[in-house]
Amino acid sequence: MKPLLQVMKTRFARVSVVRDDLLEGGSKTRFLPFLVKGADEVVFGGPFCGGAPLALSVIGRKQGFRVTLYYAKRAALHARQIAARANGAKLVFVDPGYMSNVQAKARAYAEAAGALFLPLGFDLPAAEDPFVEAMHEVDGGFDEVWCAAGSGMLARCLARAFPEAAVHAVTVGLASRHSAQEFGPNVILHACPLAFEQETKASAPFPSCPNYDRKAWEQCQREAKGKALFWNVMS
Repeated sequence: MKPLLQVMKTRFARVSVVRDDLLEGGSKTRFLPFLVKGADEVVFGGPFCGGAPLALSVIGRKQGFRVTLYYAKRAALHARQIAARANGAKLVFVDPGYMSNVQAKARAYAEAAGALFLPLGFDLPAAEDPFVEAMHEVDGGFDEVWCAAGSGMLARCLARAFPEAAVHAVTVGLASRHSAQEFGPNVILHACPLAFEQETKASAPFPSCPNYDRKAWEQCQREAKGKALFWNVMS
């Protein structure tokens, strides 16, 4: 499944954009099938606005395994939670809803049920090789590659796929969990002033998640120079 590229004009450069917003479930569906082989039920705990649970629900619907999603309890469902439920996922709400408690409840349920538990961002070594292989479908020669960084796996994979480029990763909910040394010499981390759950008011010329990718696009369009690539994970 080759990534679709479109070219967008920015302040200093023409940026090629990977349009995985056109892929149902986004970029994570490129490697998720490699993580869930043989599973009857897959369990995940994540933020209410996250794209990972929706991606998992898409693969669950297509491959026929059960998906159980743990979230912090809120007054109203987010659009992605509604979409995940429409895909057949079971939603479980946790109170108090801090992420460590959501994760603990999801992990405990998975252990009791004999289900497969996946960590935040699906950040597992088994995901990296198929993701990098998909990235190799994009012609190289870029001076810069831009992305949002949540779990950090996307940035690490882009660094492997484009070793001659500077990978600019805008940290969305990342800084407290990772250090720059984990990403290799060609990755540059940029702090995002907004928390993950806060939506940016910036616009983008393609559907892009306001909690995630669009925050990185906002910085990319201001600062990208030369031949640049932007990886848009989902809408």
